[in-house]
Amino acid sequence: MSDTIITRCDDLPEPKELAEAYELELQSQNGQPIRFGELVAGKGGQITTIVVFIRHFFCAYDQDYVRVASRRLTDSVLATLPNPTGPSQLIIIGCGDPQRIVPYVSETEAAFPIYTDRKGKIYEKLHMKRTRSHITQPPPYTQNSFLSALGKTLKQMFCSGWQAFLGGSWGQNGGEWVFRGGKPVYVHRMEHVSDHLTADQLLEVLSHDKPA
Repeated sequence: MSDTIITRCDDLPEPKELAEAYELELQSQNGQPIRFGELVAGKGGQITTIVVFIRHFFCAYDQDYVRVASRRLTDSVLATLPNPTGPSQLIIIGCGDPQRIVPYVSETEAAFPIYTDRKGKIYEKLHMKRTRSHITQPPPYTQNSFLSALGKTLKQMFCSGWQAFLGGSWGQNGGEWVFRGGKPVYVHRMEHVSDHLTADQLLEVLSHDKPA
């Protein structure tokens, strides 16, 4: 990941692509559809929305990431961020079947709403990358070694029965987005499997008035 956290404005999608992304439907844990645009702008212009796109639901690295972020980015922290960010909400979007959301929340103790796009259209529209690069290099937000993470993933899949095939694409990576007034002001697309912004890096991003 680059040492410079704030991305250039030209890393943001074109207006036409954003408009198309806003119209894409995601699913909640009960399979109910909701437009992406409603999630990032539905609470009005005074709310900053942080969107974390995760990898497949069985990724042990990402499960640790969500667990750590839930403990660090609590409701009280998000509700009291200073200007220019102000009150914030964080949502998580996955790429597996909605049936895997409830088990994911149980495994990660996720404190944030989770939605999913099992066809991965939102990932494609927002130019998220696909790679398994660095899969053997654990990120800073996990205490698992590669072999430990792999073992945990395989155990979860085995215990899930036929749902083992509903976690999402193993090659799909995600990233972190910040929306203000319904418009994106920051984007970090994962370059490889172990490349989420940490919770503290997200807080640093939120402290900036606008992308560099």
